[in-house]
Amino acid sequence: MANRKKVNEAVKWYQKERSKYINLKAEVEKILKEALNENEIIFHSIESRVKSVNSFREKALREKYDDPVTEITDLTGIRIITLFEKEIHQISDIIKELFKIDYEKSEDKSDLLDADKMGYKSIHYIAELSQEKIYATDLESFSGIKFEIQIRSILQHAWAEIEHDRNYKFKGKLPKHLQRRFYALAGMLEIADREFNTLSEEVEKFRQNKNN
Repeated sequence: MANRKKVNEAVKWYQKERSKYINLKAEVEKILKEALNENEIIFHSIESRVKSVNSFREKALREKYDDPVTEITDLTGIRIITLFEKEIHQISDIIKELFKIDYEKSEDKSDLLDADKMGYKSIHYIAELSQEKIYATDLESFSGIKFEIQIRSILQHAWAEIEHDRNYKFKGKLPKHLQRRFYALAGMLEIADREFNTLSEEVEKFRQNKNN
């Protein structure tokens, strides 16, 4: 169980500082949109949120943190939803150039799945503004503050939302025949994601050949 005194102190801190995380959200979203447009990356949408005070308290109590203020790194969260899986990797490269990435705390969810499993996939980066970006844009107040960036395709997003809804409405372990049906659906979405990816590339090649 987390230290309740430390959690209460952390909650008081977050109540005072939360507005800074809201401002950080707006700045990071602006930086990302500008970079994606400059690189002519087509994407479906960018979502963002800042944890509520209650969500911060619940997370600090639920999980064991020695110092919730420094160890909870997703107070500001940005999610980029792409049309196709190929754009995930393009955007990932842009993010690595734009921000300072904490690779130890970042993860590719697909790497965590066993070879015979299907399910939730996306890239999660824990990042902060680089000193170069801070000096260039006068954002000194955000120095050292970490935030989370998720990148996933629209079909990966659909699966994540369905799985979240399932886990929210049903606490516990499903029977194996129902688990298999969920894995089968996840596999179908993964195959569809790859097929849409390949199809978009072939359509683009056809368009270029027709224009030549």
